[in-house]
Amino acid sequence: MARPPVSSRAARVVSLLLGVAAQAVFVTDARADGTADEADAHFRMAIADSAKGSYDSALTHFLQSNRLAPNRNVLFNIGSTYEAMTRFADAYRYYVDALAGETDAAQRTAVEKAIANMTSRVAVVDITTDPPGATLYVDRKDLGSIGRAPRSLALAPGPHRIIAELEGYETRTSEEIQLVVGKKITTALPLVRILGRLRISAEGGVAAEVRVDTEAGAPSCVAPCELSLPPGRRDVWLRAPGHQPTSRSVLVEAHKTTELSATLVPLTGTLVVQTEERDVAVFVDGKPVGFAPVVAQAVLAGTRKVRVELRGFEPLERSVTIEPNKQAELRDLFLVPLRQVTAVSRSLEDVDDAPSSVTILDRRELDAFGYPTVYDALRGVRGYALSDDRVYPSVGARGTSQPQDYSTRVLVTSDGHPMNDGFNSAAGTGMEANVDLHDVDRIEVVRGPGSLLYGTGAFSGVINLVTRPVDAPDEVHAGAGLFDNNAVHGRAGFHHNFGPGRSVWASVQAAYSPGSDAAFPDPAAPSTARIAHRVDSFSAQGTAGRAKWGALTAQWFFHRREVLATAATYGTRFNDKATSNTDARSSAEVRYEPRVGDRWKLLLRAAADHSTYASHQNYDDGSSIDEDDTVIWATAEARGAYLPLPWLKLTGGVELRANPYVKLHGTLTGAESPYLDEEHPYVVGSAYALIEGSPRPWVRFSAGLRGDVYSTVGPIGVPRGALIFKPAEGHVLKVMAGRAFRAPSIFEQFYNDGGYSIARAVDPARGLSLHPESIVTGEVEHSVRFLRDWVALAAVHGSWIEDIIGTMPDKPGSSVVREVNSEAPAVVVGGELEVRREWRNGLMLGATYGYQQARLTGSQPGDPFLANVPEHAASFKCVVPLVEELVSLGFRAALEAPRRFASDDDRRTGTAVVADATLSGAVRKLGLRYTLGVYNMADWHYQTPAPSYSPIGTAPQKGRTLLFDLLWTGN
Repeated sequence: MARPPVSSRAARVVSLLLGVAAQAVFVTDARADGTADEADAHFRMAIADSAKGSYDSALTHFLQSNRLAPNRNVLFNIGSTYEAMTRFADAYRYYVDALAGETDAAQRTAVEKAIANMTSRVAVVDITTDPPGATLYVDRKDLGSIGRAPRSLALAPGPHRIIAELEGYETRTSEEIQLVVGKKITTALPLVRILGRLRISAEGGVAAEVRVDTEAGAPSCVAPCELSLPPGRRDVWLRAPGHQPTSRSVLVEAHKTTELSATLVPLTGTLVVQTEERDVAVFVDGKPVGFAPVVAQAVLAGTRKVRVELRGFEPLERSVTIEPNKQAELRDLFLVPLRQVTAVSRSLEDVDDAPSSVTILDRRELDAFGYPTVYDALRGVRGYALSDDRVYPSVGARGTSQPQDYSTRVLVTSDGHPMNDGFNSAAGTGMEANVDLHDVDRIEVVRGPGSLLYGTGAFSGVINLVTRPVDAPDEVHAGAGLFDNNAVHGRAGFHHNFGPGRSVWASVQAAYSPGSDAAFPDPAAPSTARIAHRVDSFSAQGTAGRAKWGALTAQWFFHRREVLATAATYGTRFNDKATSNTDARSSAEVRYEPRVGDRWKLLLRAAADHSTYASHQNYDDGSSIDEDDTVIWATAEARGAYLPLPWLKLTGGVELRANPYVKLHGTLTGAESPYLDEEHPYVVGSAYALIEGSPRPWVRFSAGLRGDVYSTVGPIGVPRGALIFKPAEGHVLKVMAGRAFRAPSIFEQFYNDGGYSIARAVDPARGLSLHPESIVTGEVEHSVRFLRDWVALAAVHGSWIEDIIGTMPDKPGSSVVREVNSEAPAVVVGGELEVRREWRNGLMLGATYGYQQARLTGSQPGDPFLANVPEHAASFKCVVPLVEELVSLGFRAALEAPRRFASDDDRRTGTAVVADATLSGAVRKLGLRYTLGVYNMADWHYQTPAPSYSPIGTAPQKGRTLLFDLLWTGN
């Protein structure tokens, strides 16, 4: 064996000395476990072998001694022995191990010197792992480990790969390392944790905090969630507000996903919600819990958001703290009525902000009184007067209704779509328009000019029928009823929601009446009554519906009525059961109202309408006539609204109405040619602009202008303006003015019976024309809200009416009449008072009084009054709950004041008080709602003026009639 170099010999001598010196420590530390003697023996033999130069034997004994009793001095001796054997890499490794943890300065110096002596003779690699502590192997595992990281290793020059293993981590093998003698290379090996995935959820979608292996500290995630965890059994804790915490033990397997689903038992309490109104929907954190008053059980503990909603009222929200196993209460919640209207500005606004005088008849009133028709609903409404010739009922506002003008001076709309017919521009308000009102959610009654946004017909008022709301609950319904003693009606329909803003409803209706006997004055002997049979006999059918899908809305309507005219209203044979009229009205409309940013609103509307009138009339002289009139028209409109400032709104629109088919046709029995054969298609173009704003909370303004151009009567312009002041809480002062017009209808312009009794009003050959009527109206209205639910209102109004259309002899002394414009304007002045208690707890009260005078102007004193205008008007209305929800009493009384027969006739109708009483209610469990009532319960006999061409002069109104209505609704 070669002798060690001098330096190695010196190191060996040192190591021998250190070994001898360490014997006492070595023997003392090892003796207790019984291996000291054996370790000591090996150590001594190693020293002896080393002294003789037997390094292989010495190395064997040193290694055995270190295995029995590990010692840094023995490690140093092992390194010295390897050095003596010129195995410098192994020597370097053991020197490094001997230095680790050494605290003795002299020994550290000796070891460091030995390491430095090796550095130039070996190739060194410093190995670290993340995390530290990994067992290290060089090139192959079967050669055994070379220690734990971090570690500095001396290896043979050349290529090597380091293998690192640590429990819980993937085995990591380094890239190939090229080692060079005398150089040190550093290698870092990040270790990848061996993981499994744990997918955690809480049943019921509860958002639960998740903690793993400890119940304390920050949550690891919020369930439902997924965690990557070391394999093994894990304890998982779940905690959610308002729930009892729970824990689960789960085995996580390497490279696999384990599912953990836990049920958290809620901590709950009870919530009592009570409101002043009935049928109020209650939601807790967005989930329905019933209708107030309600005791909601098992409400999650914690702070909950409670929302109460009732159609027609502003939603109300409250926060309430629910404590486990305790009861919380929200009582006497007060809901504020919405008081909204769309008919005034064709956009939803508060009644107090609307630049017109408005009355709302909501669904509760329609249910309480069971109104069969719009005509019945308008009785007693402030400013409106009714009359009925027993074929067509008529309504008029503030002195503008001439005897049986067929409601041509008001406009009836359905969700904003004009419903007046195309033949006479008549607004249907009776059975000629609707079988019942169950599709109507509310009736908006507007007084004053509405031509700014609607054009012709909105002369003195607008009546808008607002149909079923888009967000109404899903339902199917069926109903039947009785009115006017023997008129029966039935309906069926449904409403379905497809999601927010997407719904459809539709209904079909039918009605029939055999009519009844009624007494009419005899034109030959006015004091003598004669009996007509089957008066008011009719049959009617209809359907309506609306579909909404986001910004797109489609609505449709069809109605047909056939009625007998046995009362000889139009000079036909009295009590003739073959004389009849048939009216049909249909419409279809599509609207597109997209959202265009926060400041723009857009409406595009297209509609098609169709109306027909057919009649068969028999006369005393044995002659008979048949008429058949048809009008078809189409409308296109574009309207935009822009908000340049939060308090300012600009609206503009254009509208085109084309009437391509307008035909009046009438034949006399036995005649070779028709006496009436008129075709007059026409077109109307319109543009309007409106500016509205509220620069301060106490003031609001509205002003607009419209222009219409008719191919028949030329251009027409109408302005409207209003100032609304709110000087104090609950006070609203409206100052309003505007102009409206009514273009002469096709009937008024061209109807004739061949010169027998009616001549054409428009006849270019004779230089005859007919101009639009116009009205300028001013009004001041002041309302005061007090005692929360009460409103007192006072209004004064005045109107100047020009070119009133009426009849006069075609030629002086002739019995033939034609429609003409009045040469004398008319003036209407009046005032109105109203006090009402708005709906609250099923109770409603209201009373009105109005006074007006309507005169034709002229140069002489004592100008004549307009016909059919009551000077006084008064009404009282109330609904009082008797048994909550089950029975309510409704009562309504309206004064029918005397009316002048005609402007040139001093005769007046009599006075009457028409009183109605009803009982109404609902049986919620059965889905039933009912109304039982008596109209004109005092059976007061009264009359209204008939048209001037009617031989009877006046039309007797209906006496006492019975009403019953029953509606079933299911889900």
